[in-house]
Amino acid sequence: MKLKQKEKRTLIRWAIEFVKLQLAGNVLFWGTYIGYYLLQGRLHWPELQALVTASVIAHGLFFLVNRNWVFDDKTGRRKTSSEVIRFIIFMGLNFFINIGIIEFLSIYHGISPYIGQFISAMFFVIWNFVGLKWWVFDTPDKPKKRSNAKRTDSQAK
Repeated sequence: MKLKQKEKRTLIRWAIEFVKLQLAGNVLFWGTYIGYYLLQGRLHWPELQALVTASVIAHGLFFLVNRNWVFDDKTGRRKTSSEVIRFIIFMGLNFFINIGIIEFLSIYHGISPYIGQFISAMFFVIWNFVGLKWWVFDTPDKPKKRSNAKRTDSQAK
């Protein structure tokens, strides 16, 4: 099966976006990880409060990186308000899933939040790419060109 040139370009673009998202994901992952360490490990905040605070800050930074770098459509257009709203909804859901995974592992399995975050990150590698690519920053396809050929009566029915 031979891929058309356009399909190859699309696959290459998706691969580049995936790699860029993994790099950008370091902002979210390490921002939360380091923030948790500083707040809980050094300032002795309660576990959940430290995790939530660090995660909120890291999510804000993650949005900026994604908006400006990962899913930039090269048209120079600004992100729409619907993209911003979808990002907030998606990342809000991710925030609760992430906290849930980490706290579940900590409370029920005695796994440190430091290790729990690595486990949680394995889930988010694919989940985030799919959600951000095809829901949050999905650009509508260009309208298909209509044929100038005249329709016959049988086509009109």
